[in-house]
Order: sequence, then C-alpha cells, then structure tokens
Amino acid sequence: MQRDWPGNVRELRNAADRMVLGIVDDAGVSPLDTSTQTLKERTEQFEGAVAETLEQWGDTVAVAAGRLQLGKATLYEKIKRYGIAVKGDSPER
Repeated sequence: MQRDWPGNVRELRNAADRMVLGIVDDAGVSPLDTSTQTLKERTEQFEGAVAETLEQWGDTVAVAAGRLQLGKATLYEKIKRYGIAVKGDSPER
C-alpha cells in the first residue's frame, strides 16, 4: 500500500505472488512476515483458503478452481490431500 503502482498490473501481480509465497524481494525484504509462521501454519492457511472458496461457491469445483487459479485436477488433488469435504461432487468425475 505504500508503493505507487503506476499502471503496471503485471508487476503488482508478481509482487502479490511473491508476498503470498513469502519470497524475499530484491531489497532483501520479505513482503510477509513469515518468520513467526511455521510451514504447518502456512499450509493450514492454504487449506482454509481452499475450503473457504469451495464453501463460498457452493462446492462448485470448476468455479472454485477458477477463483483459486488452479486447474480442476489440481484442486481435486488438494481436496483429497487435505481431506476437505465437498458435497455433491466427487474427484472421479
């Protein structure tokens, strides 16, 4: 929020991606303070985001996958891996 983003959406998106992943930028500054979070805590956050998005979109995997910018097969894999309950849709489809 402190930086001016003069029309460079690609740069902003890349910075946001780095922030979410906790990657240190060129200046040696981590956009997120991940030092207090363990990998388990960050994984739980991700699991929560997947579950929340699925719930928000009525467990419609295709829509949730689009919102999360994941392929449907990848989302099904995450659902299975993290044991996320999805009603009305199965990974076999």
